[in-house]
Amino acid sequence: MQHQERLFRDALLESIDQTITVLLSQGVLDALYDHLQIFHSIARDQVPDSLDTLLNALVQIFGDRGAETITKAVAKKLFFRLGIEFTDKPSRTLLEYVDQAKMKLKIL
Repeated sequence: MQHQERLFRDALLESIDQTITVLLSQGVLDALYDHLQIFHSIARDQVPDSLDTLLNALVQIFGDRGAETITKAVAKKLFFRLGIEFTDKPSRTLLEYVDQAKMKLKIL
């Protein structure tokens, strides 16, 4: 894995962790990672490769609107960490924001 890709993955994981902890709590973040591990066999460090599963879990747990709020906040935090201007698009998913960030950083 390239250095830039590793830094991107770390920034994404930290953005997820910080956003959920600030919006909800450390306990909710821990429960979310437990859920992903138990029901989907996904460890925390595998989340960047399984964003679709993370999104589905968020929808199951928090509903569509709650998941959208969380994922938009994660995207904003990620873009800020990476020094990229964030532009909100109502229909855009976290996967699309992540792809956009990768394109802007030329990681794809």
